[in-house]
Amino acid sequence: MNARKFLETYARAWESRDAELVLTLFTEQATYQEDPFEEPIRRREGIRAYWEGTTGKQKDIRVSWGEHGVVGNTLIAEWRACYTHIRSGERRELRGILLAEFEGERVRAFREYWHRRVL
Repeated sequence: MNARKFLETYARAWESRDAELVLTLFTEQATYQEDPFEEPIRRREGIRAYWEGTTGKQKDIRVSWGEHGVVGNTLIAEWRACYTHIRSGERRELRGILLAEFEGERVRAFREYWHRRVL
């Protein structure tokens, strides 16, 4: 697993709203959980639908990384994203933590925990 490459590609995919690029980071059977109280999104097609729906509401996106480290096959990273919400025009900031469990060079299970504020 190349943690730096994953983080750079994930940020580039988010900033450009590129679902195809983000999907290259996940195994076919991957899970993606952005809400700890909901069932995870399953498989690449589910991740694509979530990604397109979420990033389709955002523009002027900037992603940055804080501390990160690897334990076994799991990447743990702090992140920050700022974007303009297209419908409301609000500038928003998200800050969170992600946990990405790898199978080889791709993620098989992705979980994140985050908070949002209006700037």
